[in-house]
Amino acid sequence: MTAETADAAPAAPPLRPDLRERRRRETRAEISAVALGLVEARGYAATTVEDIARAAGVSPRTFFRYFPSKEAAVLAPDEEAEAALADGLARPRPGCSLLERVEAAFGELVARLAAEPDDDVVPRMLRVRRVVLADPALTAAALGLQSQQADRVTELVAEQAGTSAHDVRTRVVVELAGTAVRLTCDEWARRAEAGERPDLVALHVQTWALLREVVAPG
Repeated sequence: MTAETADAAPAAPPLRPDLRERRRRETRAEISAVALGLVEARGYAATTVEDIARAAGVSPRTFFRYFPSKEAAVLAPDEEAEAALADGLARPRPGCSLLERVEAAFGELVARLAAEPDDDVVPRMLRVRRVVLADPALTAAALGLQSQQADRVTELVAEQAGTSAHDVRTRVVVELAGTAVRLTCDEWARRAEAGERPDLVALHVQTWALLREVVAPG
C-alpha cells in the first residue's frame, strides 16, 4: 500500500441501524446459524429448506424473505461487509491509481473483519470452510457466490473510475483484489486450523506484496 493510500481519510463510523434493521439482521443470523448446524449434522444433500425453517421457528415463506436458497443460508454473505466495501470504493483518494484505490478499499474491509470478536467470527468461518470443502455442490455454490460478488464489485469500481464493467483493466484490478482476499482468508484459515492466531490484516498486506512482485517484478 502506498503512502498516498495510507494517508487517505479514515472511514466515517457506521451509523447504528434502527430497531427494525437490527431485528432483521438478528433473524437472518439465527436462520443462518441453524442452517449451518443442520448441514454439519446431516449433510448438505439431506438438509432441506423446510428443515431449516422448522428448526429456526419460521415458515418457509419467511425463510425465503431472508435467503434465496439453502446454500445462501449456509454461506450467508455479509451484507454489511458488501455495503462497507461500496463505501470504501466510493471514497475519494487523491493521487491514487485505480489499483491503489481498490487495494485500500479491500484493505479497509479486511481490517473491519479482523476487528470483529474472535468468539463470533473465527469459529463460523472455519465451520463454513469445512462444510464447503466437504460437499462439491456447496463448493460450486460458494464459487458461484464469489463470481456474483466479483461482478457487483466490478460494476462499482467501473462506476467510480468512469469506465465500463467490461473494461479489461477494470476487471483485472478487481480480480487481483479478490484473489488477494481469497488467498489471505485461505492462509488465515489454514493457520487457524493449526491452532495459531494469525493476524488477518498482516496476512493481507503480505499477500498484496507477493502479488505485486508477480505482476510487476522489480
